[in-house]
Amino acid sequence: MRQLVWKDFFLQRKVFFLYLILPIYCALKQSVDPFQIAVVCFATCSLLIFVPLQVEDKNETDKLLISFPFVRKDIVIAKYISTILFIGCGIITTLIIAILPKFLLGKAINIPWYAIFIGVFLSALYAIMLFPLKYGGSKQIVTIFNVVVMFPLIGLLGLMCNVLGEERLMLMFFHSSNLMFIISMLSIGVCIVYFVSMFCSISFFQDREF
Repeated sequence: MRQLVWKDFFLQRKVFFLYLILPIYCALKQSVDPFQIAVVCFATCSLLIFVPLQVEDKNETDKLLISFPFVRKDIVIAKYISTILFIGCGIITTLIIAILPKFLLGKAINIPWYAIFIGVFLSALYAIMLFPLKYGGSKQIVTIFNVVVMFPLIGLLGLMCNVLGEERLMLMFFHSSNLMFIISMLSIGVCIVYFVSMFCSISFFQDREF
């Protein structure tokens, strides 16, 4: 299992600096708002998730992996584990590059932490939808999905920034103005759906013929 997880990180070695572009751009701006931070976090995490899949499809890695003594279930589980680690790396990269320099220079920073949560939440949602298509569909379906889904996700990101940033909208959408309660409920929901997505991907991959 550890080898399969490490494989996903190894595939990223040549494009590591690609993930620094948006956080560096954000760091160079005089001021940032919650929407910008959420977009940077989401884009960084999504790239960390998407790039290995493209490399795997190009190299037909799945066909190679099943020729080795790996259980198909372990291959899928490793992908979901590495995705959690990628999202963690995306959060750390955003915090260190985009926010920490401003803090050390003594600049005023007023970035609500819910912006980071929104980026993470939508990155997990992206993976939840993407992986069942990868393990049960074809390259063309995955490509079409990535083209179609990004605009709605960015729109949802903006909506969530507005809703979680204003008490009146929180009451309208969630019938509560307790931000921590709303974030907790959304986190529990995305965790449950994440496991459901993993079990669906395992089922699809086990039935798939190469």
